[in-house]
Amino acid sequence: MIFPISRQGMQDIAQFLIAGAVVFLLLALVTRYRGGEWRRFAIGTGALGVLVIASYALAFTVAPNIPTPPVPFTARFAQNPTPDTTQTIEAGRALFQANCAICHGPRGLGDGPQAFLLQPRPVNLQLHVPQHAQGEIHYWITNGVAGTQMPAWKEQRAADGSVTGLTDEQRWSIVRYLQALATGKVDR
Repeated sequence: MIFPISRQGMQDIAQFLIAGAVVFLLLALVTRYRGGEWRRFAIGTGALGVLVIASYALAFTVAPNIPTPPVPFTARFAQNPTPDTTQTIEAGRALFQANCAICHGPRGLGDGPQAFLLQPRPVNLQLHVPQHAQGEIHYWITNGVAGTQMPAWKEQRAADGSVTGLTDEQRWSIVRYLQALATGKVDR
């Protein structure tokens, strides 16, 4: 079983808990200064402190580390123009199996036949895809991922006029398929 939250996600949770602990601590101090019952807020601060420690412990022991490659700010907000239909998902599945499964594996687990030869190894897309916006995934498919063997799949014309890569619509249909795969909408 794979831990459902990445290291970065656990660290984000811990940061929100720290913010909550600070708020409770401030409330305890203000209440004590005014002569009121402050112990309840102090207990809340302590409880949040314990949760912060637990979050960091999980982040650095159990949770997988999934480094996030940089993406332009505007790419994060790009919306998938392809319809969310079974035809689009099936088209994405066919394209994924033909182009991506060699490295990412047939179910996107990062266990394709070429995966063991790559450094770093391909990520588990069922774990990675739900943590990112559609536009980020599309950007990585389009431009590749720096520092890895992930190629750019954008459509390019060679000098002889031949076309390589995938069209924008094809790349978006792969994103649609990956989201359906990660959410269990299609068979894993």
